[in-house]
Amino acid sequence: MTAEYPEDAWELLSPSMTESRRARLVRAAENRTGHIRLVVQDIHHPHNISACLRSAEAFGVARVDVVCLKEKFQPSTVAKGVAEWLQIQKHDTIAGCVADLRNQGFVLAAGYPDAKTSMFDLPVDRPIAVVFGNEHEGVAKEWREHIDIPFSIPMVGLVESLNISVSAAVTLSQLTRKARLELGDERYLLPERQRIALLSLWACQQLRSWEGQLEHLRHQRNQRKNQ
Repeated sequence: MTAEYPEDAWELLSPSMTESRRARLVRAAENRTGHIRLVVQDIHHPHNISACLRSAEAFGVARVDVVCLKEKFQPSTVAKGVAEWLQIQKHDTIAGCVADLRNQGFVLAAGYPDAKTSMFDLPVDRPIAVVFGNEHEGVAKEWREHIDIPFSIPMVGLVESLNISVSAAVTLSQLTRKARLELGDERYLLPERQRIALLSLWACQQLRSWEGQLEHLRHQRNQRKNQ
């Protein structure tokens, strides 16, 4: 889901969309961030991982990493119409996921019930990836040596934990809001070139034969230029 599409795809294909649909896609792309990343590992219930994807999309997170050591990645119907708007990277190993994130300059934070750092105190001065683990076992022990900031979600009630998808939603809501306020739109949001690339990806993914349509539209454009 990280394939690249022609840069002129949005320019050529978007005029065929309704004005309202085009406006919705532009608005979504203009609010996407690459500064926050969601990482989920071995989520057992398809409903839960699908709900995590919905939360990431809702709060403007552009990319999600899915680590599959024991569980297959099978988003349920809850994610219908959502996964296509995200760039999802699958990994077979924790080490591979960590290496990818490190190469992109990410700090790694993970949710642990006993962590001293509160979710509210997570730093946002550098790109940050938040890791959530399996519903039953939590974050795998293999992550520990790679995690820069263990954190917990403050709770004042009698329950001791939250569902994985709720934990991800609460964390992403807080983190994206904090990062945008502290960094400002220029540092927080996707730069223009990445935003156009994202719109081109979305435009192409909606069509089965986008290559043929683009070729036809380019031909028409060149004809108009030569007149």
